[in-house]
Amino acid sequence: MGWQSTLPVLLDQPLFIVNHSRILLAVTVLVFCVMYVPQPLISVLSDRFGVDAAAVGLLVSVTLIPMAVAPLTYGYFLKRLSALLVLRWALVALGLSCVALAAIDAYTPFLVLRGIQGLIMPAILTALMAYLSAQQDSLGLKAIMARYVAATIVGGLLGRLVSGGISQWYDYHLTYWLLAVCLIGAAVLPWQRAPRRAMNATLPTRAGLLRAWSIQGNLWRFLAVSCLFAVFAGFLNFLPLRLTTLDGGIGPALIGLAYVGYLGGIATSLGGQRIARTVGGVDRTMQGAMVLVCLSILASIWLPVVGLFVMMWVFCLSMFLIHTLAVGEVNQAEPELRGVVNGLYVAHYYGGGVIGTWLPGYVYDAHGWTALMVTFALIGSAGVVCLVKAQGR
Repeated sequence: MGWQSTLPVLLDQPLFIVNHSRILLAVTVLVFCVMYVPQPLISVLSDRFGVDAAAVGLLVSVTLIPMAVAPLTYGYFLKRLSALLVLRWALVALGLSCVALAAIDAYTPFLVLRGIQGLIMPAILTALMAYLSAQQDSLGLKAIMARYVAATIVGGLLGRLVSGGISQWYDYHLTYWLLAVCLIGAAVLPWQRAPRRAMNATLPTRAGLLRAWSIQGNLWRFLAVSCLFAVFAGFLNFLPLRLTTLDGGIGPALIGLAYVGYLGGIATSLGGQRIARTVGGVDRTMQGAMVLVCLSILASIWLPVVGLFVMMWVFCLSMFLIHTLAVGEVNQAEPELRGVVNGLYVAHYYGGGVIGTWLPGYVYDAHGWTALMVTFALIGSAGVVCLVKAQGR
């Protein structure tokens, strides 16, 4: 993954410039590991803290809130700082927050620290993007962005697998100790030898926001991805509760393996355009994939444990296909608006995730799994309507 650059013989600046993308993609994996560590531990944390599903779901939601706000606000705070400075100290701060999480065992401080982590992670990712996108031509940028998306998927999967496995055989606190060591280790890599970069942060204006929203079809696509990620993040958040209900003997390690279907997202994210050409167009492909998301959700009402594992592949393949194609569609805007358009896309995406990982927990606590799945299916159906509205625009 590029960590060999820590060896003394490889500390020269020119060699760092050649290999730095591997290091930065490895850091991306670490950040997304941190983001999703609690997800397979919903049942464990609910029992440990003595709280309900909605409260535990908030442990993920609270980190997504800054992810939704950052693309439109962080530029105002970070524009005067170098990406090098932000990256180094934000990694240290995220590592220390993991140390703190490893040392506590109470819900309220755990929630507060997760919120602090949510504030730190967008700063790291913004600095990473500044380095990854620097001095790239159009083809190089597309290639590095594809690798970045793949790194986020791998990080999300590893965070769940590692936390589930460690919690099964040891204790979930050990996951945070390991992440702390990796993050602080990344922070002491020879960043001072890297070429300095300005932060690649969006500074939206009111006129730019209104223009980006008003482009034909974009508002409907933004709303569709809000519905999509609300369903996706919400279902993944509450899946551990369903698995333990169906089979009380299932531990966190097996729950973590349920997320392996996430890997299907790499295939569809890299081959999305080819799939769309085969199906007969981007709009039709996104609508069909959203219907598959809704059908998968409804099917989970009756599926046994093995069926849920298989269903996850269909669910993840469909979700990442929509995500990939939607990003391409909104980026058809004129070049000077792309930063704002992408910021709005990310804001809508993670904003949907905040809602999906938290509020449906109250439905689950009051009415159970079937009512929760019907709620998600209705949200997904609203997404289908939005995609139909956006068609051809």
